[in-house]
Amino acid sequence: MDESTLGGPSSEPVAAILGAWQRERPDVDAASIEVITPLWRISRAVIAGRQRTLAAYDLDQSGLDVLGTLRRSGEPYRLTATELSVRCGVTPGATTQRVARLEASGLVRRSREEPDRRTVHVELAAAGHTLLDEVFAQVMAADEAMLDGMSSRDRATLVRILGAWEQRL
Repeated sequence: MDESTLGGPSSEPVAAILGAWQRERPDVDAASIEVITPLWRISRAVIAGRQRTLAAYDLDQSGLDVLGTLRRSGEPYRLTATELSVRCGVTPGATTQRVARLEASGLVRRSREEPDRRTVHVELAAAGHTLLDEVFAQVMAADEAMLDGMSSRDRATLVRILGAWEQRL
């Protein structure tokens, strides 16, 4: 059984999983298995690929997320900690932990706004900028390799379907 269908990791064909559930629980509509199981498997492959790429740079996905968010923000590559939390979609506590790890590595800097010093800014350091530009190119190349063989038409269809689905969720 696949993790998304109440079991552990599997390479069992999706049709076989669906057929087994239809046999065992004909009272339950299990048709979503045909969509969710491949997505679950693909997400595991994407995550594993990203981890391999990032490990070469002693970076993880959460660190890449912070560095990338700062870089995409444009000059001066600086956001408040609150803005960073919102854009990364994580809690302020998670942002604090991520930023502390990156700051210890010299990839970002924190500063407080004067005069009350309550607002914390996070800025991409030169080392973080350089590292991110290299890592980003490698991550994009690895991601593109995973899409190799997909026609531009299929890719555009997938982008449209996934975008619409994400909006509904």
